[in-house]
Amino acid sequence: MKNNIRFINKFHVMSNMEQMMHVANNCIGYEPIYEGFQSSIGTKLSKSCSNCNNYKEGKCIKNLFDDVLTSLDQT
Repeated sequence: MKNNIRFINKFHVMSNMEQMMHVANNCIGYEPIYEGFQSSIGTKLSKSCSNCNNYKEGKCIKNLFDDVLTSLDQT
C-alpha cells in the first residue's frame, strides 16, 4: 500500500510540474525570476510558474493559472 501511495504522490507532483511548465509557456503574465537564459525542461531554471515573479506561496497572484490551464484543455 505504501508503494502505491508513493507512486500516486510522485505522479501527482509530476503532473503538477508539467502543468506549471505548460501554463508558464502560454501565460501572458509570466515574468521570470531569473534574467536571461531559461534552462532545459524540468530543471531548476526551466520556464515554469514556480520560476515566475507572480507565483507566490503556491498561487498565481494575478489569478491567471486556472484560466490559462483551462484554455490549454480546450485546444
